[in-house]
Amino acid sequence: MTQINSEKLKNKKYNLVYMAKPPYGGWVSFTAHLSRKFNYPLFKIGNNTESKTRPYGYGVDYQNVTIADILKKGKILITAVDKKFYPYLEQIKKATIVIHDPTELKPDVIEFIKKDGVNVITIRKTVKKLLKEKHNIHSKFLYHPFYSFDIKTKKKTQAVSISRVDFDKHTDIILKANKKLKNPVKIYGALNDLYVYHGGLKQLGFDKYYKGKFEKTFESIGHILEDSKFVVDMSAIKNDGGGSQYTFLEAIHCECALVLNKKWVEGTNSPFKDKINCFVVENEDELIKLLNSNPKIDTIVKNAKKMLSAHINVKW
Repeated sequence: MTQINSEKLKNKKYNLVYMAKPPYGGWVSFTAHLSRKFNYPLFKIGNNTESKTRPYGYGVDYQNVTIADILKKGKILITAVDKKFYPYLEQIKKATIVIHDPTELKPDVIEFIKKDGVNVITIRKTVKKLLKEKHNIHSKFLYHPFYSFDIKTKKKTQAVSISRVDFDKHTDIILKANKKLKNPVKIYGALNDLYVYHGGLKQLGFDKYYKGKFEKTFESIGHILEDSKFVVDMSAIKNDGGGSQYTFLEAIHCECALVLNKKWVEGTNSPFKDKINCFVVENEDELIKLLNSNPKIDTIVKNAKKMLSAHINVKW
């Protein structure tokens, strides 16, 4: 069983490899923050090695390379992997891979991370615990790296959602609450069309509150959040939770108060504490009551900022 060598994970100049298709979401945000923060080069695996780079988003560029060429570079850190890229895992003998949440633990990935030459990093303690208890796989926990981008603040009056619109984000809770909110939550983010259809979002008034995707730049995020008082994120994932996500960190950085799903924080020894560094609700009724009461957020934001420092100061 692979043991994590902490010394080997320190001060390593990684070559980042994004082995996944999604152009939006947590994998993309993580990869961008890591690359920007530590100036690590970013690659994608393709049929040819290109001399030029292409825009990835958030001020990061990437280069398309063949699997043979990326293996020559060494010091590989796989920032995310999905099924389209599983066949390449057989060719990679030594690497570090980041496991973000339990949904990634498919048989091909489990087989790969059990290799002797593979180090595993988890960014949530719940996932680290699951890997050890269910698969007897050791991993190293590190805080999400956070790149501190410039922000502006205006008078904060809005409530927004900036996560993906998807099953595990439970956007339907927000839409149900919007019917009775004095100041409805504006919804931004990439869509899972299947969720919009099968989740009945259209019938809940989705088109009225959805403001579209935002450009993949820190300036765009900052613009949305500069006058936002609350960032509502109803994420809940089985065997996950407790820790942070980039929507959380970006909200805190922009001095917004987080409103989180009780299922995300309960039973996980979470650093997020209701009415201390965030607000926690269980359903649309509690969300309505909270936002309509329009509580002060100064202390909440101040306490949350203390938590952000760990993500700013972490070394990868």
